Amino acid sequence: MARVLAIGDIHEPVCHPNYLQFCLDLYEAWDCDTVVLIGDVIDHHCISFHAMNPNCPGPKDEYALAKHSIHKWYSAFPKAKVCIGNHDERPERLAASVGIPDLYLRNYNSVWGTKKWTWDYDFIIDGVYYMHGIAHGGVHPAWNAMNKMRMPVVMGHCHARGGVKYGVNPQARFFGLDTGCGIDVKAFQFAYGKHCKERPVLGAGIILDGGQAYFEPMPISDGEEYQR
Repeated sequence: MARVLAIGDIHEPVCHPNYLQFCLDLYEAWDCDTVVLIGDVIDHHCISFHAMNPNCPGPKDEYALAKHSIHKWYSAFPKAKVCIGNHDERPERLAASVGIPDLYLRNYNSVWGTKKWTWDYDFIIDGVYYMHGIAHGGVHPAWNAMNKMRMPVVMGHCHARGGVKYGVNPQARFFGLDTGCGIDVKAFQFAYGKHCKERPVLGAGIILDGGQAYFEPMPISDGEEYQR
C-alpha cells in the first residue's frame, strides 16, 4: 500500500516559484513514499496549434528553460510516475499533423533526462486511477470521471478545480480528487486567462493506501507561507 503525493500540473518553465518547496513539504509532512506528477509537466507554449505570445521565449530557449526546471523536480523526486498531459504531447501531435510518425521521435526520458521517471498516460495504484484528465471537465471533473470509471480517480488538467468528493455504495467508498495545479499565473504563457474571474487553484493531493484522499491548497495569499 502506498502513501501518494499527487502533484498538479506544473507547466515548466512557468511553475510557481514556491510550488516545488510546497510539494517537498507535503511529501515529508504526510510521510509519502510514492510520487505521481499528474501531467502537463512541460508547457510547450511555442509548440502549439495556438497563437504564441510574443513576450515568451522561442522553442530552443523554452526547451532549455524547461529542462533546467524539470531537473529540479527530478532531483527532488528521482523516482516518480508521470501522467502524460495534453501539453506534454504537443510535439507528437504537431509531428503527426504533418505526417511524421512516432518512430522518428525520442521518448520523454531521453528528451528530458529523467531516466528513472516512468511516463505513461495512466496508472493504477492501490485501486486508484491516476490520469491527467484529457477530455474531462465540468464543475467536479474527477467526480465525473469517477462515476464513468466506477473507481476512485485522481486527475489534474482543470486548473480551476481542487478538492475531493466522496461517494459510497453498499460495498465500497469511492472518491474523485482534483489536484489543482502549480502554475505561475503571472507568466506571459497564461496571459490568455487574465480576464477570467475564476482563477487557478494551486495545490496537490494526498492519497493514503487507496482509501483516503485529501486536497492540500497551497497558502499563497498575502502573508502566507508560500507567497512569492
